[in-house]
Amino acid sequence: MKRNTSAAKAIVCTVVLWTIPLLLAAQRSVPKLEDLPRRAIDTLDTDDSNIKIVIFTNNTWCYYYPDLNERMDREVYREHWVNDRVFAYTDIQLKELPPVIDLQLIDRYGDFHAPAIGKVFSKYGTRGRRRHQGVDIPLSVGEPIYAAFNGKVRYARYNTGGYGNLVIIRHENGLETWYAHLTRCNVAQDDYVTAGTVIGFCGNTGRSRGAHLHFEMRYCDQAFDPEHLIDFSTGDLRYQTFALDRSFFSIYSRASETLEEEDDYDESLLAVHSPDGELTSEDILENIESTTQAAIKQEQAKTDPLYHTIRRGDYLGKIARQYGTTVKRLCQLNNISEDAIIREGRKLRVR
Repeated sequence: MKRNTSAAKAIVCTVVLWTIPLLLAAQRSVPKLEDLPRRAIDTLDTDDSNIKIVIFTNNTWCYYYPDLNERMDREVYREHWVNDRVFAYTDIQLKELPPVIDLQLIDRYGDFHAPAIGKVFSKYGTRGRRRHQGVDIPLSVGEPIYAAFNGKVRYARYNTGGYGNLVIIRHENGLETWYAHLTRCNVAQDDYVTAGTVIGFCGNTGRSRGAHLHFEMRYCDQAFDPEHLIDFSTGDLRYQTFALDRSFFSIYSRASETLEEEDDYDESLLAVHSPDGELTSEDILENIESTTQAAIKQEQAKTDPLYHTIRRGDYLGKIARQYGTTVKRLCQLNNISEDAIIREGRKLRVR
């Protein structure tokens, strides 16, 4: 009896050992839905007549742009278009750029996607003796990095200059966005991408001390603080259109200096109520008179010369914003050019 039991167990074990490989092979032979033949079966419209959605038989889909060839052949993607080096505008100097560049950033919702969301731990500006021409956002290795706007990939490769795996996208308004230290690039040069496309994954390649995204914004190779346009803590775009002042290309031009400015409201111009809470006709007349006199004195003060003593870190654009004027007006008042070097301690007439 014991001999029959042992024989039965041996048979069961043998069957199991032969069955498991067969089951695994059968499981491997069942194709995933995504691996089935991919044939287009339907096209759906979107709110944008130039963007459609194609549905495929294997339960996948993609965007389709009927005007894609026209988009990719625009002049902005032909002039100064190079794939083998990071700087494409070596023949254009800063002084040749207009004083203000009007940038149309988006036309509709969906034209922007934050490249990453997080606290900026290293801001645009000087870092010791080096120039830090972008912002650093700490992330985990492998986190997806997104294209900020629609555009065409100009550069996507490993950069030996310190950026590591680097993707550069040029956008239709001429702006370029740089995404550095990626663990790998997810796009190739000359690809057309839309806002929100995963163009790579966070890494620690190149000259980097930890996993993070180094993100830059440039116009004609000139870098400016990306925080002028993006709130990285929320992932929001600050403007639909943006006036890019040439002074912003200075390494000392920090967005925080502009964004932290607040409007001051003169509450004394509000109506004055009598002690019992009722507003009499005499109160109204007195308030009108005092308000008028205050306005006259204010206008007279505007005509008096006003001077600003230059401090370290000052530049024409910053001073102009501080006093509500323009760089052009400052140059006229002081008989200087927009490229003039202003030295610490000098008095500059601002009104």
